[in-house]
Amino acid sequence: MGMRLWKWTNGECIAHFGVGEKFATLYTIVSKNEGKGEATALLKEAKKYYEKKGKVFGGSVALNDRMRWIYKKLGIKEYK
Repeated sequence: MGMRLWKWTNGECIAHFGVGEKFATLYTIVSKNEGKGEATALLKEAKKYYEKKGKVFGGSVALNDRMRWIYKKLGIKEYK
């Protein structure tokens, strides 16, 4: 069986994560309030939550420089 899909929200930010036995992977994240820190806060909390559960936390390839910067800032592995 594949990974189960989970939806997280923070303010006007929505993210979808695939969660399996060993991994939690960010698939998509969208924010209507760009530059307000909602996406960063959501990812920081999700990373903490899933790593506490013993899962490897990462994200699909960053589609822009801003997302790549957030990955680097939070120490999120980027899957290429």
